Amino acid sequence: MPPTDPTSTMPSSMEESTVSVALRSSSSWSRRRWRVPMTLSRSSAERCARSATRNSRTAKTIATTATTPTTARSFSMPTSMENRGESGRWLAGRAAAFPCRSPPVHLGAGVPTPRLPSIPTDAGSDRGGSMSKHRTWIAVATVSVLAMIGTACSSDNGNGDAGSFEGVSLTGAGATFPDPIYEQWFRDFRSVEPGAKINYQAIGSGGGVEQFTAQTVDFGASDAPLQTDEISALPGHAAEIPTVLGGVVVAYDVPGLKTGLKLDGKTTADIFLGAVTKWNAPEIAAQNPGVTLPSTPIAVVHRSDESGTTFVFTSWLASQSPEWQQKVGADKAVQWPTGIGGDGNDGVAAGISQTSGAVGYLSYDFAVTSNLGTAQIKREDGTYVAPSIESISRAGGILTFPIGPETNILNSAAPGAYPIASTTYLLIYENQTDPNKGQTLVDLAYWALTKGQDMVQQLNYSPLPEKIRTQALNLLSTVQHQGSTIQPSPAVKG
Repeated sequence: MPPTDPTSTMPSSMEESTVSVALRSSSSWSRRRWRVPMTLSRSSAERCARSATRNSRTAKTIATTATTPTTARSFSMPTSMENRGESGRWLAGRAAAFPCRSPPVHLGAGVPTPRLPSIPTDAGSDRGGSMSKHRTWIAVATVSVLAMIGTACSSDNGNGDAGSFEGVSLTGAGATFPDPIYEQWFRDFRSVEPGAKINYQAIGSGGGVEQFTAQTVDFGASDAPLQTDEISALPGHAAEIPTVLGGVVVAYDVPGLKTGLKLDGKTTADIFLGAVTKWNAPEIAAQNPGVTLPSTPIAVVHRSDESGTTFVFTSWLASQSPEWQQKVGADKAVQWPTGIGGDGNDGVAAGISQTSGAVGYLSYDFAVTSNLGTAQIKREDGTYVAPSIESISRAGGILTFPIGPETNILNSAAPGAYPIASTTYLLIYENQTDPNKGQTLVDLAYWALTKGQDMVQQLNYSPLPEKIRTQALNLLSTVQHQGSTIQPSPAVKG
């Protein structure tokens, strides 16, 4: 849902209000407490608020509040300016903190006042010259703030165009699988395009595709290629651009067994079907000779949301077990025969960590950061391969273009390739209606496919093979505005 127009919440009367203001020094955000009451005409305030609405989805804003009556209220700058939740992701649907076009100054919604009042200070009258200097400094600061507000509001020229210093704000939603690397990319991309603001909501591939289809976000993200019904529901053609490779792992918490567990596809399917219920079951013991397995009951943990990770894992199970294919099948969300659900990869990781005897599936990067045991998986050639950056990379070479509903890199025959490997996709409409957003999207994707690949291994992902990167860049060239291809900016190619 789009944010509420802040002007609709403005008081109709013209009583005095106090605006909380953040002052920015040349070196850092000031953490001192300032008491700076000020006024704006209603028309100016409304114009600022309308301007702010167009940017209310930006992730890095300052929540401020207009207060009524004339008593000055203090405002403390938060240590972090990032609008984050406990999980570290950008929050979706956070009440709008509206920037008035200029980064140093942010205003609350209700700001109409008829006049500029005097400036109260905490200094007592017994401080003599110190008092005078203090008032002078506060007055200078107030004038500076008002000047910044005037500049900020005047940059809105009435047709929604930003001033020359204004960056482009993008919103995206989708897979949790690439969330750590996407967060890193979106932060580092600002060193190339400092004005760019990117808000990514890791809500799962299914939710991302839904929002992308509804055009409530500028780009989507999915671990699964778009399916036929999803493609037909789109309002326009979309480029599905692979960004990184990852593995879906079978993670576990088995008492006395941290590493070394081996599983084949059929046994794994039987575990998730509820047919194999104890860790010392014959089907498991036969593949792990010499390993002491406990009689601990198996507790299955699966995703509760629509997920590309689920699509990859259930597709692999369907390729290994006719019974799974018949009873459950492959999809972003399935009817699980047994187990408990967790929201997102992090939810599954938490469920496994907190449950003795648990087993579940999640992306390799989350398993590593959660310090979970991961099973070696049996390949078609009879060998067992553990998930790793290297073994997942070996699977990527079989990815084919064009990307379609059946595209996958499961069960790669490449020597040493991990069987449950996957790529994740950035979804971008080929016909961009906003040239500025289109340019930023192309620049972001180009940068991710080039310089961004250098950092993926630090977060336990596998980079795209060179051949796949070249094809992905060719696919990016289909993105256009009014019939003209949007070329990457020199800044991202340098």
